[in-house]
Amino acid sequence: MGGRGTYAAGNDVDYTYEINTNFDFAPDGFFENVKILQGTPNSNNHGLPESSHSSSAYIKFYPNGTFHELRLYDKEHCLYLEIAYHNESSLGKGKILHYHTYDNRFSKNAKGEFSRSRAIRITKDMPIYKQYEKFFRGVNL
Repeated sequence: MGGRGTYAAGNDVDYTYEINTNFDFAPDGFFENVKILQGTPNSNNHGLPESSHSSSAYIKFYPNGTFHELRLYDKEHCLYLEIAYHNESSLGKGKILHYHTYDNRFSKNAKGEFSRSRAIRITKDMPIYKQYEKFFRGVNL
């Protein structure tokens, strides 16, 4: 993850992500009213941003349209929740739906300590699953 201490810390950095309009299910670049982002070619930025310029959430999909990652940001543009569907070795093999929580120091400090929770597996009976399940397109639990 890099780029800590960016927009949420008051540093006006270039925004190096593009809205993804390549999906038939979201031709306007939005899914469930959340902007779909993809990294800008040749930018080395392919994960979702560590802070938000304008949105309260961004989402990313695998090229086949399966959910990959959702990041949520607070009113100060700081990342506070990341839900992802990818390999997470601490939880097992293969793609695993899980989440991490962050404190705002992650988005505001260029370096130094911050708090990020360990990866927590999401199951269908959890409130977080029920709250965000509309985003989990193609996810197999």
